[in-house]
Amino acid sequence: MRIGRLTWLVLSYVLLCSIVHADDDLPYMTTIPIERVPGDEAAFGEILFSTLHVNDPGRSALFLSRIDGLEIVATGASTVSIEYAERPTIAGGDDDRFRQSTWVVDFEEPPVQELLQILHSSFGERPAAEELRRFVFEHIDQKSYSRGFDLASRVAATGEGDCTEHAVLLAALARANGYAARIALGSLLIDADTGLAAFGHAWAEIHDGQDWQISDATMPDSDYSLDQLRYLPAGFLGDEGPGYNLALIDVVAAMPVRISAVGNAP
Repeated sequence: MRIGRLTWLVLSYVLLCSIVHADDDLPYMTTIPIERVPGDEAAFGEILFSTLHVNDPGRSALFLSRIDGLEIVATGASTVSIEYAERPTIAGGDDDRFRQSTWVVDFEEPPVQELLQILHSSFGERPAAEELRRFVFEHIDQKSYSRGFDLASRVAATGEGDCTEHAVLLAALARANGYAARIALGSLLIDADTGLAAFGHAWAEIHDGQDWQISDATMPDSDYSLDQLRYLPAGFLGDEGPGYNLALIDVVAAMPVRISAVGNAP
């Protein structure tokens, strides 16, 4: 049976959301094969080099060209080689669309409003972004990969989900408290004692009044300050309306299927 491209992408995303990080029960999307530069065991430096193996180099390069703190070094028949800083974020300003209640980030719905009352009783009327991140981590106490990409109101009501649900609820609470926030998707690289690992991942970007800042509600406090994490965004969820799944598929299709030649930039 022949499977069309759109069907294949939908199935690919379902697979991405079906695997959880085994050690900490933290909800990432899927593992991504990753390899260092041969013979290089140095810790991550300020600027990292990697070769991304992708399905469509043109599409991936277009998405990556919109990332601040990332430079495309070369493209090949199935690869895009890049250099990137410690915390690259998606280019663009904090315009009003990142403050609105939408189909996905539906913070005006009762379950989110009820959760806001609990939040404000603990942290006051305008919690700091870090307080929002910790609150979402604790509220989603069922770190489950059985969810696909739930709306913020459902996550608020159930307290269940993987990385996408953490990102959606964090964006909703941030917007409800006056911050500009958006949902980023990409890869997370971890240089741990057990070796180099990479995962498909989702997180929030929250604007601090000057710049976008990465905020990852899947990370417990003990892990959040690790120097050996590298976030590699592919894009953000640009359409938060009823057709958001198509926008989601578009970003996921630009993500790498393998990462090689990981090392510090010369």
